[in-house]
Amino acid sequence: MTEKSRAYGDSSESSVTTSLVKSPVAPSGPSKPSLPPPRVLDTVWTGLDRKASAIIEFTSRQLRVRSSTWVIGAVGVLVMTLLLATYAQEMATGIEPIDDDGDSEDWDGDGYPQGQENQYGTSDWDAKEFPGSGRFVDVDWLDWDDRNVTGNYTYNGNGIIEEYTWFANNSDDDRFIAINEQRSCSWEEEYTYGLGYGDSCMTDDNEIRFYGLVTVNGTLAKSDQGWLSWGEMVGQSDTVVEPHDPSIYIDEDGINLDIDSGNVSQGYDDDGDCRNYQDESTSIPDQTEYYWYSDMQDTNGNGIDCDVELIFDEDGNLIRIEADWGVDEDPSESEFTLESAHRGFILAVSKVAFLFILGIFIPMFLATGLVRDEMASGTMYYLVGKPIHRAEFFLYRILGFMLLAGPYMLGLAVTVGIVTGFLGPSESLFRFQDLTVWLIVGIASALVLLAYSTTFAMFGVLSKRFGAYIAIVMGLWEFIMAFFSLLSGGQSRIAWLSVSHWGIEMVNAAALIAWPDSQYYDIIGEGYYDSADIFSVFWNAPTTNESPAVALLVAAGVLVVYVLLMVGLGQSFLGRREID
Repeated sequence: MTEKSRAYGDSSESSVTTSLVKSPVAPSGPSKPSLPPPRVLDTVWTGLDRKASAIIEFTSRQLRVRSSTWVIGAVGVLVMTLLLATYAQEMATGIEPIDDDGDSEDWDGDGYPQGQENQYGTSDWDAKEFPGSGRFVDVDWLDWDDRNVTGNYTYNGNGIIEEYTWFANNSDDDRFIAINEQRSCSWEEEYTYGLGYGDSCMTDDNEIRFYGLVTVNGTLAKSDQGWLSWGEMVGQSDTVVEPHDPSIYIDEDGINLDIDSGNVSQGYDDDGDCRNYQDESTSIPDQTEYYWYSDMQDTNGNGIDCDVELIFDEDGNLIRIEADWGVDEDPSESEFTLESAHRGFILAVSKVAFLFILGIFIPMFLATGLVRDEMASGTMYYLVGKPIHRAEFFLYRILGFMLLAGPYMLGLAVTVGIVTGFLGPSESLFRFQDLTVWLIVGIASALVLLAYSTTFAMFGVLSKRFGAYIAIVMGLWEFIMAFFSLLSGGQSRIAWLSVSHWGIEMVNAAALIAWPDSQYYDIIGEGYYDSADIFSVFWNAPTTNESPAVALLVAAGVLVVYVLLMVGLGQSFLGRREID
């Protein structure tokens, strides 16, 4: 009989005997042998599983009963609650519409907002010129070597009427001079700059000296101290033009761009301030060089009036937007800034709150002493007294910490994501595209947490006395590198030497996956909105690869390799240390 059958036989006989002893009545029929108990295969894997579960459960329970764990967890929840309360208030309040171009103002006090005056081509700096009143347009002027001009025109400037056949009666328009042939000019008025604008007088030579607007048929000359141009009045209306409500000139010129089309010339001047701009230099031949504003309709210099030029790099990525003056200059804050602020909040909370604050301080306070405290208290001897290798013990302690901290970070990220998904600007009830960001943020936070916990635990093993101080220095380094990575847009190779950079890289890739137009929002925010800076500050394109998916995998791979390296170092240091 083999040992196997003997064991089965012994078990069967023992079972039957026990049954007979305990039974008050003997069985009436022949007894049937009971089935043998199931075999338990004591392999390496089952032993490993029992050791791992024991240490992991012990570590997790040990952390759960510590007051410091609950304090740190409560502080994290409190911080997120305060941030969400601030976010909810801003989303509920909305963004007050801002008149970015100032055309809702009535700068000259004539009752007409600047936007309306721009449409009619009148000046908002002259109370006597308003929609319906008409405006003077130059046709030509007397050059330096010209003496006089003859004709039936409206003249403007500092001139002398040498002879005339008639004057136009413009007494109902305060901008025109009421010619006074009776008053004689003073010496200052005739020979210097003493004549005021809108005034006239008679010289000793029986010529009329004037300064302002006058309609006359005759021969005129410019004075030695002034200039003289002639033209016509345009835009005059026989009926009164009613003033517009200033509110219609707030958020009236939105952004009209389609990045996916690839067209380099886009945009449209909705309110007409660029299209209706009167370029006075074009009405006077050969005088363009005297007008600094001669190209106001093409300020971006691309040869197309009143458009927005999109500048792409060699790979087709949008790098800059240059708009002509008055084009797409007053978009709606609620359509862009609110969305930009929402995305900026998500990125700020992800990078600063999750990766920097919680990602660094939770393992610094809880993971540094995972092994060091057991060594210092003398319990390490009993914990590894069982058939547990020291290297395994280091790994199991880290896993026990992550069993508690990992779900905490992931749950916190999902909770914040759900709240912002309901409160954020959206045409639907919930912003499902944001869940991609928050899921990757949770994974990135867990990886960063694992990287820091292995690092700080390794420092604790390296030196029981100075391990905590080394961890603080490491935390300070990571904190500085995190902000350095933000300020440099991830382009600094020094920041690549930190864990925080690769966590930020994962968040940037997640943002580009969930929001493919992030580059567009970044450029638009810098070019159009000062209030959209939060998104431009906290978002940067991934630096390792143009594909966000590849960049995400690369960053996650770097963190995994870093974790394995720290685990190997921690196991090596622990294996060489003497246990008290």
